[in-house]
Amino acid sequence: MRVETADTLAKVIIVVQAVLISLLLIGSGLLMQQATENGEQAPTLQGPLLWLFLAVLVVAWLWLCRRAWAGYLSTEGMGRQWPFWVLVAVQLPSFPLGTLMGVGLIFLKIKFHPRSQ
Repeated sequence: MRVETADTLAKVIIVVQAVLISLLLIGSGLLMQQATENGEQAPTLQGPLLWLFLAVLVVAWLWLCRRAWAGYLSTEGMGRQWPFWVLVAVQLPSFPLGTLMGVGLIFLKIKFHPRSQ
């Protein structure tokens, strides 16, 4: 596999994770709002405060994914790579899809962009 192909694959994995987690956050907000309308126990966050909180989480997640791409390409130390490794750490427990994506990113990072000494 060429480095350009590996970089494209890593970029696709990071973008897919950015989109999926953002949709998951918005979907959870919709489910929480629907539960309140159906008369179930009200969640702690509801109304505009819920959507503000979820918007902050989505923006933070998208920021992390953007920074993770730069961390993936970096051969410097952890000061530059930490967003990439945080993204991988968040993905790994999401079995099976997140685990496969996280392991794939680790493999691509170690093989094609190892840390320089």
